Amino acid sequence: MRTTAIFITLLFCLQAGMGFVSAITPETITVDGDVSEWSTDTELATDSNGVSLHVTWDSNNFYVAWTGTDWASTSTGADLFVYFNTSESGSVLSKDWNFAHTLPFAADYGLALEDSNYNQYFSYDGTSWADQGTLDTSQIYVGWADNPVTEMAIPWSAIGSPTAVQFMVYAQWQDEGHVWTSFPTDNPSSANGAETFTHYYHIDNVNNATSPNSLPVFEAAGAEKVDDALNLAIIFHQHQPYYKNKLTNTYEMPWVRVHAMTEYVDSPGILAQTGTKVTYNLVPSFIEQLVDYYENEPLDDHTDMAKRPWPEGGYPNATALELHTMQFQSFWNSGWIYNVSETGHIQSWLYPSSNRYSELYDMTLHNLKPATIMSDTLLSEQDYLDLQVLWYLYQFSPDYVLGEYDASHRDQGLIDLFMQAGQYTHDDLMYVIDRQHAHMANVLPMYSQLAAQGQVELTTTPYYHPIMPLLMMDGWTMEDGIRVNKESWPEDVQNHLITGMDLFEDKLGFRPTGMWPSEEAVSPAMVEPVSDVGIQWMVTDEEILMKSTDVNGNFIDVDIASNLATPWIVTGEDGGEIATVFRDRVISDRIAFQYGTMTPEAAVSDFIAYLDNIRQELLDAGEDPSEHLLTVALDGENWMFMSEFQHQDNARPFMHEWYSRLASHPTIVTTTPSEFLATDPDLPEIETIGTGSWIDGTLRTWAGEPEESLGWQRLVEARQALVAFEEDNPSHPGLANAWESLYIAEGSDWFWWYGLDQDSGYDENWDVLFKVHLSNIYRAINLDLPPYLQDLWTGAATPVVPYGGIIEPMIDGIALPGEWDGAAKYDASVDGGDFDIENFYVGYDSSNIFMRIDSVTADELEAISRNSQYDEPDLAIYFMQPNAVNFNEVETNFRTYYGNQILGFPAKYMVAIDFDTVREDGRAKWNLFEAKGKSGDNEQWVLSSTSSLGSCAVEDVYEFVIPWADIGLAPRYTTRIKVVSSWAGSLSYGDGEDMEVAPPAPAELVLPDLEEWVTLLELDDAIGDENGDGDYTYPLASDFATDSGGGLWDAKKVTVRQSAWNAQFIIEMDEMTDIWGLANGFSHQIVQIYVDQGDTSYGEVEMLTGANAEVHPDWAWEVAISGTGEPGAVQAVQAETGSTSARGIDVTGSVDDKTITFTVSKDVIGSDVSNYRYIIVIGSQDGFGTGKWRDVDATAKTWRLGGGADPADDDGIDYDPNIVDIILDGDGQQAMLSSYDVDGHVYAQITGFEMPAIAQQIYGFKYVSSTADSAILEWSTTQAASGDLACNVAGETTAAVNQAWSSEELTNTVTATGLTAGTEYECVVSIGDITSEMVNFTTSTVIDEEPPELLNLAVEVLDDGRARISWYTSESSTESISLDGTVIHTDDFATKKNHEHITAILSDGDYTLVVTSADASDNSNASTIEFTVDVGASGNNGNTGNNNGGTNSPDSNDDNDEASSEISSTTLQIAVLAVVFLLIVAFIRVSKNDNDGDDKWS
Repeated sequence: MRTTAIFITLLFCLQAGMGFVSAITPETITVDGDVSEWSTDTELATDSNGVSLHVTWDSNNFYVAWTGTDWASTSTGADLFVYFNTSESGSVLSKDWNFAHTLPFAADYGLALEDSNYNQYFSYDGTSWADQGTLDTSQIYVGWADNPVTEMAIPWSAIGSPTAVQFMVYAQWQDEGHVWTSFPTDNPSSANGAETFTHYYHIDNVNNATSPNSLPVFEAAGAEKVDDALNLAIIFHQHQPYYKNKLTNTYEMPWVRVHAMTEYVDSPGILAQTGTKVTYNLVPSFIEQLVDYYENEPLDDHTDMAKRPWPEGGYPNATALELHTMQFQSFWNSGWIYNVSETGHIQSWLYPSSNRYSELYDMTLHNLKPATIMSDTLLSEQDYLDLQVLWYLYQFSPDYVLGEYDASHRDQGLIDLFMQAGQYTHDDLMYVIDRQHAHMANVLPMYSQLAAQGQVELTTTPYYHPIMPLLMMDGWTMEDGIRVNKESWPEDVQNHLITGMDLFEDKLGFRPTGMWPSEEAVSPAMVEPVSDVGIQWMVTDEEILMKSTDVNGNFIDVDIASNLATPWIVTGEDGGEIATVFRDRVISDRIAFQYGTMTPEAAVSDFIAYLDNIRQELLDAGEDPSEHLLTVALDGENWMFMSEFQHQDNARPFMHEWYSRLASHPTIVTTTPSEFLATDPDLPEIETIGTGSWIDGTLRTWAGEPEESLGWQRLVEARQALVAFEEDNPSHPGLANAWESLYIAEGSDWFWWYGLDQDSGYDENWDVLFKVHLSNIYRAINLDLPPYLQDLWTGAATPVVPYGGIIEPMIDGIALPGEWDGAAKYDASVDGGDFDIENFYVGYDSSNIFMRIDSVTADELEAISRNSQYDEPDLAIYFMQPNAVNFNEVETNFRTYYGNQILGFPAKYMVAIDFDTVREDGRAKWNLFEAKGKSGDNEQWVLSSTSSLGSCAVEDVYEFVIPWADIGLAPRYTTRIKVVSSWAGSLSYGDGEDMEVAPPAPAELVLPDLEEWVTLLELDDAIGDENGDGDYTYPLASDFATDSGGGLWDAKKVTVRQSAWNAQFIIEMDEMTDIWGLANGFSHQIVQIYVDQGDTSYGEVEMLTGANAEVHPDWAWEVAISGTGEPGAVQAVQAETGSTSARGIDVTGSVDDKTITFTVSKDVIGSDVSNYRYIIVIGSQDGFGTGKWRDVDATAKTWRLGGGADPADDDGIDYDPNIVDIILDGDGQQAMLSSYDVDGHVYAQITGFEMPAIAQQIYGFKYVSSTADSAILEWSTTQAASGDLACNVAGETTAAVNQAWSSEELTNTVTATGLTAGTEYECVVSIGDITSEMVNFTTSTVIDEEPPELLNLAVEVLDDGRARISWYTSESSTESISLDGTVIHTDDFATKKNHEHITAILSDGDYTLVVTSADASDNSNASTIEFTVDVGASGNNGNTGNNNGGTNSPDSNDDNDEASSEISSTTLQIAVLAVVFLLIVAFIRVSKNDNDGDDKWS
């Protein structure tokens, strides 16, 4: 005994002389950063980072020592946390420090240390963590760079003076909140999101002497759900559009089959491995198609080709277009498939087939469009077969095939093919397709089994997924201003509901009590029919709750957690009562749009942290979270393969992590809405539920754009035809199929893709499918298809004589020699009887369309005696909607007015001669009618304007001049034309008969590019500023790599130009590629132009969706224009109406020139281009991004830029701009783009640049004509000027011509003389240092000695005593007019064929007039005419005209409202007028006088 005592004494003495001596508690520590006094028994553990934890205690304090960390360091430091459990109550969650981690016990106290400037200890008060105080300097020493030792003395009194205590310690990174080490070291520290700690230290009695390193480590038994856990309902919407053609029993698209064995089995399969509860909404039309596939194995557009004869070593029996289309579409799957590594990947066993698929991907082109589908080289026969097998094979979930969800699903044959590196056979292809159909029979049982076990609730939707609020409406007029005239269709809604419930019960064995209304679209009117079919609850969006009113009539505040996290009782306007849950938009959208860029662990941590914050808000408000239900609702499948999850094994790892963590997290209880409602909670009531959907809280995605309105009008027309047919034929056998096809056409999916707000890149496919269903309505009951559903779009007629250039005919009804040379001539081959059309001509100049129709003349028509009720002649010209490429043109008509014959194109304008206005000299007026589409049984035409007298004429032929602008034309536009002769009984629609519609195929007119551009601005933008607010960085994907290491979003310069028709913005980029092969010629950029037209009452400051910024209020925009490389993403938005349209905007890119050019019609942007202000922003284009913008996050990711900020935690909104560059005159970009505030919910405000005064420019320099020794040249300037014209022989430097010129006019014409015959010349015009572009021409080798013919000289005496003199010359000629021997007018330039002049007022009397015209070779001809003035006017015959170089006196109107002809006599006059107009609109704000278009011609 004595020996033992001595040994122990010596041992203690030995340790006393060393650092870290051995000791037991109680032990008192001096807090000074010196660990030498700490005994070795105090060290609990050392982690893999070299960090050691020591603890000990005495009667006053609990001491902690932590060695190895400098807490101020950004690389080794962070935050330190200590948690204590001292009672049976407490919090199982840590205090939220970026994350609320799950503790291994219910903690009562905690302490946080950030650095030497901050520490805090806190306690849990039953609902939240409350700060209690800090350790003073005597109680804490904080480790730093030179001494990484931390010591703390935590008073027992600060943690409740416990007897027994449990504790744990961990450290996390300050910004991210990720745990990087924890003690006990058995705990996780993955540095990857919120942790669930599992182990802790236990002190049984602090008063007992204890060796700290002997403290037991306990493992938590598993976190039990706390009593006040928040209820969570997760609702997935499993939906596919209805692809089946009811009449052919084939599928127009394959996507039900394609996704059936991946997304639709992965979700329930993974869920079944956990205890988490979920609600799945199964749409009846989806169920029907799924069952049809496995029961009947119908063909779709893919399997049809696969099952055709396929000779060994060859291709299947298919057209070249079919083969190319299938090759292209066989890569429409998830990105992870091509990137499986041989080792280290979660699916590495798939490497052989994945690698083969990747090889084929690299051998082919992608991002093709229907127009370019043939551009790719067809794979070889074996490669093509391999591609087909892989395409079908990877439509299986690998986990499903392995039997991970159900051992009976394991398919060894598919497993073997997955592990084969190509060289497949046709038998392999048939095996995969056959097994796919067989396995599809397992899909619904996976759901029904979970439902039977109570783990899921199954709900449904109206059968074909219609937007019930729209079906219930009595028509509407939305942003596009187009009236959709329809009645309410409650019987259709009822049919969708009843048949949907019946099918659900038939296939799944019970009637559901919950419903996901299609697109979560609700309204007061739809509540009663939904309630009537037994639905007890439905789901919609929080935006709808915000638009709803409570029983007191107040709007509901969704920012109050207790309002959003609860069902509400909703009563319909006509009765019915339904409990309604409102999805939390923020967290629901994070799953779909954000979590794919995060690790599964980090994403789930963020999800749980969000819910725990909601729970804490409820606790802070005095609410019991267990009495609340938070709803997360999203598409059931799209987010897995369309978001960034497509690169993360189709979200399977995320779902494993998500479902398992939710099952174990103590403060969240997953449930279903029905299960929650079964507890009979006390629910608040809504007086009036808002009308809208889960898309922006509105119905605008399905109605309100022109294409959508057109679709609804056609649906209304089909339904009206069906109802009328059924009344007359109630027992027709085709009625059931017709009604079924109508219900299909009422589905939301077709309208989703119409318009500019949604763009699939292949919207034409959805348009075709919608028309298939519409056509089936008519076909089922043998009704003729409307024109727009017939396959009538044909090639244009070939003219007998093609277009040859500009013409300038005299509109007098007489076909003069040569005046229609250059016009296209079309034969009218059909016999038109007594109103036959022989042929017609179409031509143009720079402002007008000219038409000549050779037909029965007005005098001949008047002489015809018709024994018919139709005896009034009508001759009309129908013009197609400019640039139409199919029949999807809103407010267009398809039939002739009187005979109702099909035109074959969507007609927008009709020009008809007004026979009642034909005068003795043949001159007349025409009426212009504008199509408004079909209303009721009739197509509507509105009289929009009447021409001036003389705009058409009939004598021997009919001649018309029609301004481009009147029929919506501009340079480079195209239209189609038909001429129709008719006899009418009245002006009523259909009251007549057509005699001829010519030509059978439409004539086509493509206007040339006659624009002359004036440069308004050339502005250099800063180089190297494609960094947004200064910190933006590129995405990580190699698609964004450039040779220069950047520049894709760096604008260098913008040039702003205008013509008489358009504004143009040419943006020069630092770098450009078209890596994705987009149709507009560029890939990476989105460019938006915001136009500030001045002070208006309707200017907007909110930028278009996705830009995430605002315009400064002083720069509020009236027009916004957006464009990317995808034509479907090009649009203009008018602030005044909210309407969007792509018409009038052309966007092109040139990778070679590194330019993006926007050409915008002045009808879109406004006329006063030079006086507007502009904001031009550039960002990264993302075809799947919001508004086509690529997001900027805090950290760059594969497909996202970095350097910005992540969405706000509370509302989930992105406040950091997605704008990478702003074009500015000077600095300011960084300051503007950094002015956002995520926490304050403030967007950045931006401005742009103003336009300077227009500088002097020479433009439109052109060669007009030449002789052997002279040439006429013409140009325009922006200001009156003088200068020089210099010409030299091509290739020589000595000037052959050097002529000075000076003019007060803006358009100048000069004759260069002294030239040599047959010689090529180069000419330049200069004004000081400003020079024009060079013009080349060659003089004639023929000496012209023939004078021009002078034809149709006529004098018309106007009512006021003036005389209109007109004549036509067979070639361009000068003008000289003498009256009674006095020259009254001259024009010395031979530039006109069509001549007209109006004199001053003449006194009554007889006059002799001589007209002389000479061609460019000075060959002249003259003609004389005598006329009499007898109107009682008093003129000054000493000044009978003008001799002013060709300027005519003003026109006047006669007593019959006769306007002088507005026809330009020559190309020169047209150009002068165009330029004058151009300059007027460049300097003066003008207002546009709109015609009242409400008068129907009926």
